[in-house]
Amino acid sequence: MQTETGASALNNCIIVIPALEPDGALPAYVSALLERGAAQVVAVDDGSSPACDGIFRQLEAMAGCTLLRHQRNQGKGRALKDAFHYILSQSAWTGCAVITADADGQHSVEDVCAVAQAALEETDRLVLGVRDLTLPQVPARSKAGNRLSSWAFHTLYGVRLGDTQTGLRGIPWELLSWCGEIRGERFEYEMNMLIRAARERIGLRQVTIQVIYYNNNQGTHLRAVRDSWRVFVILVSGLGWYTMSSALSAATDVLAFWLCSAVIFRPLSPLFCYWWATLTARALSSALNYTLNRRYVFGGRPSGRTLLRYYVLWGCQLLCSYLLLLVLERLLPGIWPTVNKALGDIILALCSYQIQMHWVFREEGPHGAG
Repeated sequence: MQTETGASALNNCIIVIPALEPDGALPAYVSALLERGAAQVVAVDDGSSPACDGIFRQLEAMAGCTLLRHQRNQGKGRALKDAFHYILSQSAWTGCAVITADADGQHSVEDVCAVAQAALEETDRLVLGVRDLTLPQVPARSKAGNRLSSWAFHTLYGVRLGDTQTGLRGIPWELLSWCGEIRGERFEYEMNMLIRAARERIGLRQVTIQVIYYNNNQGTHLRAVRDSWRVFVILVSGLGWYTMSSALSAATDVLAFWLCSAVIFRPLSPLFCYWWATLTARALSSALNYTLNRRYVFGGRPSGRTLLRYYVLWGCQLLCSYLLLLVLERLLPGIWPTVNKALGDIILALCSYQIQMHWVFREEGPHGAG
């Protein structure tokens, strides 16, 4: 697709605006986008009250604006996905980039144009309109929430983002179907999109946009405690499942090590006893750990490649576990070998999480992004 510059980039873009109880400024905002050349605006009434009927009637009357309606509130994630599915069903729009924008006035027309231009230049990267959340006009709850989520996202998924909660995003046509398959019905959907992109090695291009808050962000429908907690749980869910998987595997490993070192290989010298006990325990626990991580933590498809990578990592951990056990035996004399082994394996597990996410179970993305 040939890209254009400035506002004319909107000629090849569909703007999606989920709306719940919008104020009277929304029709003027949509009209401004259409005047700047947007190919189409798809607005979604996500179960607003009858008091907003006049606003939505104005949108329906606009040439170039399509209105989708939910009879009851189903959440921002569902509104976005319904719009994506509708766009995919319209053959006349094939090849257009899709821009998501909020209905509360936080995204200027100029910023929508900037994100649209970037999205038209991409085929396998999502575009994020990123705000500078260190500015003094940013409400305290928004600043704190974004800082926490940005730090956690970088720590857990290895991608540094300036704004994890932006609603202004550009989606190349090639990734639209992929976005429609992401789980989440409410505000957590947008975090799920970032997590899945990080896991599948889909690039995230950041475009600086203005920081706009009207009336200290009172127009937002984000429920500060409930929705922030839901987003945080989604953010750390991978680590939580990994912890459970590691705990089950560790219990198997430690139990097998105790049985082998105290009974089966006890007649051997400590050097060989610990080696064979470690090897046997690791072999038994690794089969359980690989299965749990592939199915429930990282979501990798079963393949010889992931299995090979996993056991390369397994071999390295086996050696490190053995060496750490010997080191801790010298540093912490008098402690049971089983306890020393458990301490060493906790250290290795923290490192293993990042290696498994970014190498062992890494997906190459639906379009070869990497």
